[in-house]
Amino acid sequence: MSPSPDEPASPSPTGGGPRRPDLGARVRRLVEDHGVKALRYCGVSVVNVVTGMGTLAVCHAVFGLAAVAANLTAWAVSTVPAYLLSRHWVWEQSGDHRVGGEILPFWLLALFGLVTSSLAVAAVASRTDATVWILTGSLGAYGFVWVVKYLVLDRLLWPATA
Repeated sequence: MSPSPDEPASPSPTGGGPRRPDLGARVRRLVEDHGVKALRYCGVSVVNVVTGMGTLAVCHAVFGLAAVAANLTAWAVSTVPAYLLSRHWVWEQSGDHRVGGEILPFWLLALFGLVTSSLAVAAVASRTDATVWILTGSLGAYGFVWVVKYLVLDRLLWPATA
């Protein structure tokens, strides 16, 4: 693999053979392309985790909802703010909300998160009713979804315009 023109190559450690793009240049390019956006996405995620996990904990521990029902409630409460914050603050979109181009894909990703976290919560709840472990299962599932969601939102839903 040859380096791109904007990525300086580092010398091969063996002195010969193919040269690989400099890791430092890759990191700098990644930060340039995604730095502020990724930090904002993390900020939205903090808001979403606090809202979702707080709702899940209260619904399960205080109101006595079953783990999956509490998870569904937490998802319903946290998804609208996640969409609005992502659209306006992270990807800096304005104007009308496009149902087919924004809302539907975002909600499909949200449903993917709901299904994934509900499966994790159900698996944990089959072994223990401890809220801390139910929260851990949900959070772990959403960690996986978080990465997938960023890539889909950034590349397909709200890609950068050249």
